[in-house]
Amino acid sequence: MANLISLMIYIDASRYSNTGRKTGVENYSYYLINELVKQHGENITLISPRKIELDVKQIVIPFPRLWTLIRLSWEIFKSKKIDNLFVPSHVLPLIYPKKSTITIHDVVFKYSPESYGIFSRIYLDWATKFAVKNAKRIITPSEATKQDLIKFYGADSNKISVIPLGFTPTKAEIMDEEEILGKFSLKPKKYFLFIGRIEYKKNTDTLIKAFGEFAQDNEDIQLVLAGFPGHGGEKIIKDIPAELKHRITFTGYIGETEKAVLLKNTLSFIFPSRFEGFGIPLLEAMDANVTIIASDIPSSKEVAGESALFFEKEDAQALAKLMKQIADNPDSNKELISTYSRQLEKYSWEKCAEEVYRLITNV
Repeated sequence: MANLISLMIYIDASRYSNTGRKTGVENYSYYLINELVKQHGENITLISPRKIELDVKQIVIPFPRLWTLIRLSWEIFKSKKIDNLFVPSHVLPLIYPKKSTITIHDVVFKYSPESYGIFSRIYLDWATKFAVKNAKRIITPSEATKQDLIKFYGADSNKISVIPLGFTPTKAEIMDEEEILGKFSLKPKKYFLFIGRIEYKKNTDTLIKAFGEFAQDNEDIQLVLAGFPGHGGEKIIKDIPAELKHRITFTGYIGETEKAVLLKNTLSFIFPSRFEGFGIPLLEAMDANVTIIASDIPSSKEVAGESALFFEKEDAQALAKLMKQIADNPDSNKELISTYSRQLEKYSWEKCAEEVYRLITNV
């Protein structure tokens, strides 16, 4: 009986969500927990503020706010049996078992503090510091995030394991391409595509500046910005030169089918971020077999490998030059695209779950 109890893994499932508009952490929790339950359901108990539609042992404990920090802490203190905890997001409960494993996805708030409110910034910094100090094991999705934890928080490199995220190819039915492209007044291979929040940390200001340079000599190609404004986004949009505004399409939030159609028909997918912990959109673009232009930040180079064209993140001229190169010769990157399938093989939720489970059970 003692062995069976020691095998049990308790998972903070508070960020598990099957809604359409999941955040990155919610996606991670959703796909990883599903795969862990599929592989090792008999050894897993989910702890959550709501019932989850999975056939697995669950402890449901409703609580309005700060659920992990306060309510899960009380459950651990009261229960005494929660001795091996996995938290898929960066907040470790105040009361935690000695065998605690946590995933810290990024420390973007250190690089781009202006993108966060003062309370959020203080909270994220404190929570990361607390987790780095007290968790038995830390998982990061990239070597870049591991090095950030060492740089900013003096983390012990020996207790950090890099386990890349998985990737789920789109299952969207692509039936009405013409209708979807028509909705946004787009023609196939006549636009560059960006997907994400319109904000400074995503570097959409540099992208727009680069497109302005590119557009001077290319009259029939559009720029599509698929996403809502984030921090500073309204100013970025307001500052677009008048002569450029009719060349830029803002779609707002797009669903999976719209995303699949826009990716399939774009001239190139552009991922200009100043900071990222991982970069799932890079894998989505590979899955769609389109040329990728990305900023040369460490995480993007790590995820994309040799499968993208890179530019220095603040160099709008370099980005404009790559856009011109692709527009002038759209078929020049077939060799690059041929590397995608090999790169995508590295990222599966099955592999991710296997490595996470192995790490947790060896704590």
